[in-house]
Amino acid sequence: MYSLDVNFLRERRHTQKVPKNTLTQEKNEAVPTVESNLPLIIGAVIGIALPAAVGGFWYLTNLQKAQIQREITALEQELSQLQSQQQQVTQKREELTQAETNLTALANIFNKIKPLSAILEDVRDRAPGNVQINAFQQSEAEGTITFNLTGVGESYEAVNHFALTLQRSPLVQAKTVNLQTAQKGQSNFQLVGDPPPVIGELSPKPIINYTLSFDLNDKKASELLPFLQEQGSIGLVTRIRTLERRGIVQ
Repeated sequence: MYSLDVNFLRERRHTQKVPKNTLTQEKNEAVPTVESNLPLIIGAVIGIALPAAVGGFWYLTNLQKAQIQREITALEQELSQLQSQQQQVTQKREELTQAETNLTALANIFNKIKPLSAILEDVRDRAPGNVQINAFQQSEAEGTITFNLTGVGESYEAVNHFALTLQRSPLVQAKTVNLQTAQKGQSNFQLVGDPPPVIGELSPKPIINYTLSFDLNDKKASELLPFLQEQGSIGLVTRIRTLERRGIVQ
């Protein structure tokens, strides 16, 4: 019995005996090295640095966004001012265009004017000495101005000569000159008091009563400046020449 116990204990001591090299190896495995913990360290650093980097990027991005927004606001204000100025410029251009249109329209009116005084003076100058003008009337229909003359002439030839002379007027549309009537008549005159004997022997002189009409032509006043100036229309001539110098009337 005793020898069995002794042998068992010996066997246990023999079994628990560990080689020296084995203990050293276990000791080495129990103490971790820097190299073995490097992935953990890197992971920890990344875990700390990445949120910080993200936070910094977020902060910088917000700053950049705020700066960009301020620039956008400033540009929008500048654009609004420019648009307002553009509207003012457009309005002024429209006003200028309207003023030029009005001025051109006024110039055209002046340029179409043929002064009545110039017409009367021209007709009177073209009437021969043996033709008399008793009435001068003006009418207008569909934009055409027509003049009607009535008077007396010494003969048919005198009245016809007057009509032909009117056709050469720079104010008259030649083909519209129309000798409407030409009839024989007698000059009527009255004597005041007792006439001398020789007067009583005189008989009324035969005359030709005539009616004549004509239309004005469409020549512009700017085409007739020398003629109008000769007829005394100085005011109109001065206006037309002023408009010509400004380039409004060609």
